[in-house]
Amino acid sequence: MKSILFVAGLAISTTVAVANAAPAASASAKASKPAASAAAPAPVAVQTRDVPVNDFMQGRLPYQIALNVPVPAEFQQSKVKKIGYSYWMRPEDAATATAASLPTRNGYMYGSTATNVTYDAAHHVFYGISDPGSLNKLRGAATNIQVQEFKDARHPAVMVSMISGTTGQPAYFMYMATGKKNETFFLSYRAPDGRKDIGDAVWAKLAAAIK
Repeated sequence: MKSILFVAGLAISTTVAVANAAPAASASAKASKPAASAAAPAPVAVQTRDVPVNDFMQGRLPYQIALNVPVPAEFQQSKVKKIGYSYWMRPEDAATATAASLPTRNGYMYGSTATNVTYDAAHHVFYGISDPGSLNKLRGAATNIQVQEFKDARHPAVMVSMISGTTGQPAYFMYMATGKKNETFFLSYRAPDGRKDIGDAVWAKLAAAIK
């Protein structure tokens, strides 16, 4: 698994900032109790269950792929209809949801083979999402873009998280090569109420599941 360089740079700069701030924080700890209470919250714990991706996609993939999708525990496969798509959400939301009106308040996941993104195995590039031209277009429509590439996985993949410039909400999506010609499929996750802490937690679990 390889992250693009600017993500690594961000991690390094954050570590340096924390190290430089440590002596000052220690000196003022006794004088200012409110400062201690402002510490960063612990990572959120999200209850998920593993669903084999072929089941998640309702048998739409051309081959069996060894990937378990971390589906939030309250989500079930829904009957929301859109050709090539498979939607997962809370059953009570699925009762009224449509492909054009999805439950953003409580979140949802979906997968699809209906994508124009193709995978070039010779150059390890997902054209339409991780090639330079596509990334430049993405930078014009979103902020806080983070990309993880899995070039050496059995089924190469690219994962993207960002803040949408249209909605101001975090967005998460992954493209993976199916192994048939240059075809791909994608997964997407919408966290409840746009909560980035929950979205990041689920996305980290998916990244850990790619082999």
